[in-house]
Amino acid sequence: MENIDTVFSRNLLFFSKEKLDVINSSCIAVAGVGGLGCVVAEILVRLGVRELVLVDNGFVDKPDLGRQLLYGTDDLGRKKVDAAKEKLLKATGFSNIKTFFSDIRTDNLLEIFKDADGAADCLDNYESRFILENYAPENKFIVHGGVENDFGQITTIIKDKTPSIADIYSGIRMKKAEIAVSTVSVFAIGSLMAQEIVNNILGKPELLNKMLIVELSDFSFYKVELSK
Repeated sequence: MENIDTVFSRNLLFFSKEKLDVINSSCIAVAGVGGLGCVVAEILVRLGVRELVLVDNGFVDKPDLGRQLLYGTDDLGRKKVDAAKEKLLKATGFSNIKTFFSDIRTDNLLEIFKDADGAADCLDNYESRFILENYAPENKFIVHGGVENDFGQITTIIKDKTPSIADIYSGIRMKKAEIAVSTVSVFAIGSLMAQEIVNNILGKPELLNKMLIVELSDFSFYKVELSK
């Protein structure tokens, strides 16, 4: 196997050895391995994050193939966490992948967060998001992202330091329904989420008490201040 500095040599030129060492020693939980989760996981592995914890209770279905990066026709019917792990292990050979074939529940979050520095909220329903943030350990960051049509939003959540997801989306109807999603928006928002995860790993979150709103149709980017 090649030396780690060789595989990540371009990132090394950008981040510096000290910062890349911090990234290479981190562990991130990815809650939801659908559209956003696939993009986030792929980028973090190619940045050399030491370990990813993938959490999803879904199986690969045909509609997933249009927007979920880690799956192909050979994966139809497989558990998403298994198919994603297989692809990610082949990417660089440096990241460990741990999986939970499960939904987000109060009784499994301590184990999910056991070694994690933080989490990516790539979930597709608000009920699970509220559970994730309510039972996340203190001082563990959550980078929340969401997409609909061709727009999306991203923010960093830290207990007692930022508004909660429940506060931000107060009054949201928690019904499960299919929504229109552009493949481009999934890849764009997932990439920006990965950047904010790196910001948090390095101790300099850009979206603390701020929400980034992205409208891809006209390339609009807005930062909205969030009140604690």
